[in-house]
Amino acid sequence: MGLSTIEERLSQSRAFKRVILRKLQQKTWREGSEIKEVYYTIASEFLCLPSLDNVDRLSTVYGYARVRKAISLLDSLVFEDFFYGKFCIYPMWMKQFARLLDAARPRAIVKELMTSSGN
Repeated sequence: MGLSTIEERLSQSRAFKRVILRKLQQKTWREGSEIKEVYYTIASEFLCLPSLDNVDRLSTVYGYARVRKAISLLDSLVFEDFFYGKFCIYPMWMKQFARLLDAARPRAIVKELMTSSGN
């Protein structure tokens, strides 16, 4: 019975990721299409593995500002749909990542948080 619960949760996670990434793809951008693709890639990789280690890796590859903006965009899209009743759940972990990135602007602080959370 436990396995079916895990399978159900994974199925819900995949469906959530598809819906959010589709909404992100449909979003209109003031910046160019190459910036849109970068944010889409960051968002996709983040949703595959939402962890501090992955955020640190993404920040190293794409830059802190882009990762922060991509996660903030995700949070805004999800909250908007939740607020208007299109989603029945709002994943608080996404808000926590957005807040953490807002609070930990310098990358050194993110690394310090990662190492202190392991103890």
